[in-house]
Amino acid sequence: MELSQTALFVGSIINLYALVLVLRVWLQFARVDYYNPLSQFVLKVTDAVLKPMRKIAPIIGNIDTSAFLLIFILGALKSVLYFGLAIDGMLILGVLSILKAVGVAIFYVLFAGAIASWFNRGNNPIFYALYQLSEPLLRPVRKFLPTVGMIDFSPMVIVFILLFINNFMLDMLQRLWLIAG
Repeated sequence: MELSQTALFVGSIINLYALVLVLRVWLQFARVDYYNPLSQFVLKVTDAVLKPMRKIAPIIGNIDTSAFLLIFILGALKSVLYFGLAIDGMLILGVLSILKAVGVAIFYVLFAGAIASWFNRGNNPIFYALYQLSEPLLRPVRKFLPTVGMIDFSPMVIVFILLFINNFMLDMLQRLWLIAG
């Protein structure tokens, strides 16, 4: 079945917005400075949509459940775009969209942090936000895999784990996993 260019474009926009929504939850969970430019950008892009949704899905602890609910809804919308109205497909694709968006967000934050580490980090607030986001993921890996000289292999280990999970899900769910993200 050939998908239309419009469906692919809308699916890409949904994936990008889901990535921003995951960043919103992650920034809040990691307690990144509210006035950081990255935090401000993500807040401005997501706040208008999430405020009304908090009546249905409030913030629990540090987790903004309304963002996850919106990712689920957007994933279900992709199901309608690609398959038509099928309730089981909507539910499955909604959950898979959340999982895929979290994995993609982790990958991009680690990638951006690794690239940023090549340059002078100084007092750049974006670099510091990337550090705050990635450090809780990297710290447990560093306990088992210390740095060698000036090279830190912990981001590579996490990326390999993400690639393994992605390939496993692709083998198990095939086209659904591709559409989810």
